[in-house]
Amino acid sequence: MRTWFGKTCYARLAAVGLGLLPACSAAVKTAPSTVHLPKSTAFTDSEKHCLAGDVAACAEIDDRLAESARIGPDFSKASLVLQDACRDDKRDSCARLGQSWRYGIGTSRDTGKAADTLSVACKAGSALACAWWGELYANGTGLARDPSLALKLFNMACEKHEPRGCTGAALAHSNAIGTPLDTAKAMELLSTACGDGYGPACVHLGVIFETGHGVERERQRALRQFEQGCELGAGAGCLIMGVAHRFGIGRSVDPELAVEYFQRACNAGHATACLQLAEFQDTGELCDVEPRKAVSSRDKACQLGSGVACLALGEACKRREIAHCAPEYEALYFIRGCSNGATNACRLAGEAFQTGHGVAVDPAKAKEYFKKGCASGDSAACGR
Repeated sequence: MRTWFGKTCYARLAAVGLGLLPACSAAVKTAPSTVHLPKSTAFTDSEKHCLAGDVAACAEIDDRLAESARIGPDFSKASLVLQDACRDDKRDSCARLGQSWRYGIGTSRDTGKAADTLSVACKAGSALACAWWGELYANGTGLARDPSLALKLFNMACEKHEPRGCTGAALAHSNAIGTPLDTAKAMELLSTACGDGYGPACVHLGVIFETGHGVERERQRALRQFEQGCELGAGAGCLIMGVAHRFGIGRSVDPELAVEYFQRACNAGHATACLQLAEFQDTGELCDVEPRKAVSSRDKACQLGSGVACLALGEACKRREIAHCAPEYEALYFIRGCSNGATNACRLAGEAFQTGHGVAVDPAKAKEYFKKGCASGDSAACGR
């Protein structure tokens, strides 16, 4: 199944030009004069607030690829390579494999496997794995939430000079999670991690200056931190700079530059940026209407684990709105959407297996997907 994911969908979509296209053409639209929430229902509340101009909210959104493995465009092949490397006891490869399972990048999302793999790699000496394992405990992802244990793992990683660990510990100190509030300690840890070239640390340091959380608020200093984070590859930093230029937040209103930053964020592995870029390309807001590029942007978001992007692409294939979208692409998008939590995607994947549309007829798998759909709240999937 993993090979089928890579070779039938993403590699062949790239062959027809999807996923290889540049951003919007030169921005020709005027930026809105007032901040407003995006019309799409594809975004979470944090994403909506971020895209409407609340730059601090942007840092709450995962940079999935950047935090995973920077494994390039062939996600499925890279996942297989990581599995082979992990079997050869390459500890950081095991850590990255755990992240792939955590986010469903190149493979099905499986937080249990992610936790098991990261724990083994951490105990074997991977500071990177300890930091990511700490995030699972901090967020309660696949494990019972345990802020104290998370902070212990972050500190272990930080002591080995892993900037992700220092960043996790800093966020615990700045939010008094598992430890008393200590903004000065948080800023010290973030400054060190940022200085070591870890972009997300720069972004979180910027949030402290943007919000005035325990310090005097300094927007221009915050924006410099966000920009530095972007230059270091943090998608959230690029996303924030895009929002800043879109609405004139501490920077000039510049639609073309805003689109450029959204594209950089998307390229850095920020699924939210890819989805917003697709909306620009669909509606013509900030740039020309370019449907093929919108498909490319959503395809990237789907690869990055955005279930709603996968579902949207599957439905567009079903309506025959995407050229060269064969039935197997359609089924794959629904399968991927289901594995990443998109409502209705599991039912549509079940229908594909029930009818043999794009996949081999498999009543057992159809029933499995209908059951998942029903459990996710899709009443049309229940009892099938």
